[in-house]
Amino acid sequence: MAKKQTIVGSPLTPKLLSELGAVGEFPSTPEDFEPSGNWVNTYRIWTCHGYRESGNQDVGFLRIQKSADGQGETFGLHVEQTIVQTDAMLSNINAQITCLNNEYASPVKWQISSRFLEPNGKPLEQLCTAETVFIEGKSMTIKGPAGILRRQIDTDRPLTSNWSLFEAVQRWRIGQAGHFSANMLEDLCKLKKDQHITYAGASQMGPDAVSLFRFTQCGTGILPTDYWLDQSHRLLVVTSMNKAYILDEKAEEVAKRQIEEARESYRSRISRGQRK
Repeated sequence: MAKKQTIVGSPLTPKLLSELGAVGEFPSTPEDFEPSGNWVNTYRIWTCHGYRESGNQDVGFLRIQKSADGQGETFGLHVEQTIVQTDAMLSNINAQITCLNNEYASPVKWQISSRFLEPNGKPLEQLCTAETVFIEGKSMTIKGPAGILRRQIDTDRPLTSNWSLFEAVQRWRIGQAGHFSANMLEDLCKLKKDQHITYAGASQMGPDAVSLFRFTQCGTGILPTDYWLDQSHRLLVVTSMNKAYILDEKAEEVAKRQIEEARESYRSRISRGQRK
């Protein structure tokens, strides 16, 4: 008889992630952590397949490093993301972004490379891309292997990006009334218009009743997304449908083990197939 599966049946929250075994304790926030200063946040990327008992797993990591220079007009974000795909394929993104020091961390210039790696670690050259992009006024200039492209962008609303929001939300005032409204570049390439972000209140987690503060994002072309911060304004968790980004100092180590296990499993399957 097949083992009974229990449907999760509700949106992911830090408390539910704890119940599902995705998170135990979050890393303690350093006393000198300052959202407007220099910091590194590394997140374990975790997915839920809809059931409590099985199918839930880590699939990679996201590291965001902020480099700020006092109260300058801009600051830098270095982003690295690696995700394990089917059959031990990897997708890897590296981006160096210059952002305006505004409430949306608006990207104005960036270099980004995207690679897909085979199970043996060899890049699939036909799927690898690299671009340098900068924005001036309503003009976006993209320099890539195919040459130089220019396109118009909508400047009626401020511009942000999904990675920019990981930084910007840490600088917002908890409990702030009203909402933020912007257009968003998803992965610095897909424009998602009319994004609205509101403060959604606080909740308690764990035996020590730690307070977590939530901002919620809704908009065109995205699933509702929640950003959960601690009392120091450090971003602990981001949840969207079945995916969670969980602050974890060992996220890259977990991803490295996962990659090796996926590659070993793939090699074993291929070997068995060859023997048949």
